[in-house]
Amino acid sequence: MKINLFVVRHGHSPFLGSDDFNRPLSELGAHQASTDGQFIAKHLVSGSVNLVASAAQRTTETANTIQQSLPQANVRFDAALYAASVGDWCQVISDHPAMNLILVGHNPTVSQLHQYLTQTPSPGFAPATVGHLTLELASDGLKLPAQSEQIFCPKS
Repeated sequence: MKINLFVVRHGHSPFLGSDDFNRPLSELGAHQASTDGQFIAKHLVSGSVNLVASAAQRTTETANTIQQSLPQANVRFDAALYAASVGDWCQVISDHPAMNLILVGHNPTVSQLHQYLTQTPSPGFAPATVGHLTLELASDGLKLPAQSEQIFCPKS
């Protein structure tokens, strides 16, 4: 099965307070997430759409804003993805196959996931960066390397 995959870093979030998990998006971050949603909507292929995100506030706000452009998306939030490894995210890909899969997480793991999947050096992901990939999912796992279609970063 070919997956149209989008790996997204959450939008801009200021460092307010001492609780990293509950940091909200800034006004800029909300605008970036909306722009990401429009970008993703333009690059969907026919078929199912799953959106999986960390349960941290900035990633849920990013995912909910992206979903406004993708009303057909099935959305799932997972607290374990807040501190997920690349391997954990690869398991999410295997566990949530869809023609279109959107993952919303944190850096540096998002950048590392993109690098692992493409098997090429990847630039660091600034807030709201989207890595658009095509990935083959076989019965025995992910077929690497994934094809990097493009990297999108909304203008600030």
